[in-house]
Amino acid sequence: MEKFRVDYFTDPLCCWSWALEPQLRKLRFLLKDRLHLNYVMGGLLSEWKNFNDQMNDVARPAQLGPLWMQARNMSGQPIEENIWVSNPVDTSFLACMAVKAAALQSRIAEEAMLRKLREEVMMHQRNIGDLEVILAVAEDLDQKQILKKEVFRDDLFSDKVSKSFKEDLNKTKAGGVTRFPTLLITYKEKTYQITGYRPFSELKKTFLLMEPDLDLDRQIDKEEYLNSWESLTYRELKEVITPTQEQCF
Repeated sequence: MEKFRVDYFTDPLCCWSWALEPQLRKLRFLLKDRLHLNYVMGGLLSEWKNFNDQMNDVARPAQLGPLWMQARNMSGQPIEENIWVSNPVDTSFLACMAVKAAALQSRIAEEAMLRKLREEVMMHQRNIGDLEVILAVAEDLDQKQILKKEVFRDDLFSDKVSKSFKEDLNKTKAGGVTRFPTLLITYKEKTYQITGYRPFSELKKTFLLMEPDLDLDRQIDKEEYLNSWESLTYRELKEVITPTQEQCF
């Protein structure tokens, strides 16, 4: 069967990408190998000195707090917005490079690094612009035998990772992508775009336009879903369980 090939423009620091995880994970589970994700690190924040998000009226760290609160309230995902007062992140570029460095080892390492960085900043208020935090994440993944920390450390500031991240930045710019998350889905030589936080019904509608016979309504076994992910928030589990199943959780 033909695959849905997706360029996923995102950033470890993007609250709306974290907000979309429940819906995207459900979609990935339902489509399995038919969905191929290519992660493109968009570089949300190079530095605060010249940063100005006019759409959200954000030009300094404290102004991101209300936006993260909005993402939490709309999505139900756990998000701790107080980091923008207590321990503000000064750049997302290093975290983006960390994802690219992990990708040199394996796709599993790439996904695990991106997921862990998001959990650290969104849930635990850890500054993922700090090299020590990133290396601590690498250490955790090393202990789980997902990646090799020493190889990761050598790769992080290598020319190969710098080139790969620059290619992602150029691809983001060339594609006219100005908001994260953005999914560019190529299927049967046509491209469809989904931008921003969306409920699962909107994702389903887009994929049914591409292939009307897709079964995206089938019931998902809770235990199978729990065992499919290294970590899972309650909101992510809630996305796939019925009200009856929720009462038993």
